[in-house]
Amino acid sequence: MNFPDTTAADTDRPVPSGPMTGSAVRGLSWSLVGALGQSILQFVSIVVLSRVLSIEEFGTAAAATVVAGLAVMLGQQGIGSAIVQARELRRADVATAFCMSAAIGVVLAALLLLASPLLAQAVGLPAGSPYLPMLSIVLVLGGLSGVAMGLLQRQLRFRDLGLMELTSYGVGYLGTSVTLAFAGAGAMSLIWGQIAQALMTLVGAYALVRHPVRPGSLAEARRSGRRILGFSSAYSLAQVGNWVGLNGDNLVVTSVLGPTSLALYSRAYQLLVQPANLIGTVADKVLFPSLSRIQDDRERLGRAYVLAGSLVAVLTMPASVLLFVLAPEIVTILLGDAWSAVALPLQIFAVVLMPRTAYKISGSLTRATGAVLGGAWRQWLYAAEVTVGCLVGSHWGLPGVAAGASVAIVLHFFTMLAFSARISRGLAGRALRAYAKSLPLALATAACALPVATSLRGSANEVVVALVTAAAGAAAALVTLTIGRRYFRDEFSVWSAARSRPTRTSVTPSVG
Repeated sequence: MNFPDTTAADTDRPVPSGPMTGSAVRGLSWSLVGALGQSILQFVSIVVLSRVLSIEEFGTAAAATVVAGLAVMLGQQGIGSAIVQARELRRADVATAFCMSAAIGVVLAALLLLASPLLAQAVGLPAGSPYLPMLSIVLVLGGLSGVAMGLLQRQLRFRDLGLMELTSYGVGYLGTSVTLAFAGAGAMSLIWGQIAQALMTLVGAYALVRHPVRPGSLAEARRSGRRILGFSSAYSLAQVGNWVGLNGDNLVVTSVLGPTSLALYSRAYQLLVQPANLIGTVADKVLFPSLSRIQDDRERLGRAYVLAGSLVAVLTMPASVLLFVLAPEIVTILLGDAWSAVALPLQIFAVVLMPRTAYKISGSLTRATGAVLGGAWRQWLYAAEVTVGCLVGSHWGLPGVAAGASVAIVLHFFTMLAFSARISRGLAGRALRAYAKSLPLALATAACALPVATSLRGSANEVVVALVTAAAGAAAALVTLTIGRRYFRDEFSVWSAARSRPTRTSVTPSVG
């Protein structure tokens, strides 16, 4: 692929009209396939590793990952997202971004190494444990791969991105972790799995893009650096707040209740995150670059935002009901009887699956329109809500922490919805009505799933209860959706577009 020295006028290419371009919808399909495959692999890892490793070993690895996760996020510095969002992109911009990202990764890895004794003590890890020093390797690898990942998103190459991420997780994390766990490596097997996944992501992403790595003259590097940092610094501020929002509960649990409680809590949250990531993260990957290309057309932005939110609600509301009803069976099937304490926190989290997924749509819109500074303080508000809610809830153990985190999720959903509404008059009302359209799907799922599960429990094993109840609930939701088809015309049109093949005149946007 060629990266010209002159400005790449990719924003001058015609963008098809309509609420969603065909390339974006097909990108959603490929991203969904990749995310579904990764979710299946993650479920496999949950099933296998929960039976090979102890709760204490999971808690130890989770506590180390919480700390390293902040460093990984800081290492990315929003540079990859700046690559995606930029209206114009030069060869010098790409090379400078790569050097900046790589240097930041190395510096943060060194800082993590130096601070690991104090950080380990803060989260309850054994003195002198090797977990944090080992995770510093992930920082270096993440810094090297950030720009390539951003370019893949910018080019809307979601098929390549999805397959690469699926391979890196399956072969890298899952293959490494399971092999080492059976070999008796304990918590270290999870650490090595993260390193292997990061390495495969780096190799795969760069092989697909092969972007320039040598910056031009010093003057060019300075100009490029200023343009990149103008977006990435504000975005990074938002990301720090987002990290605290996503991990403040983990920090509260491990520091107040201990790493063993963190293992139980993190398993419950991970089971919530699986469907949320499958839908929300996929939508974000597609919407962010797609909305960035129409960021000056507020009317189209509003239509795309409302439609994306409605699609999220159609998928998550019935799933939320099934997750709540079947939480005991899901925990027993996936984790085993030793993890039964996970069921109640999982049921609490199930109630907020829709807002937990939907606020990612608002985040996509915020970044696509360049309003990252406004989004940053809202992420910090969310971080404060999570931390305070979980501290208060910790007096009632893990269910209390889950309830506190859930309240914070709902508050953040409405905060981000109000912020998104700035782009178009009446947008918040249209979005809420779009979400409300899916309430009958949830009610129909509950009306069918609850009696089926109640009648089967005690007379059938957990697998039969889960399969029959899920099938009954999904059938009820599908019938309700079919009956109310006229209210979901735009949503069905997206499905039709996803199934259609691209025409010969379709152009996949690329850098340069």
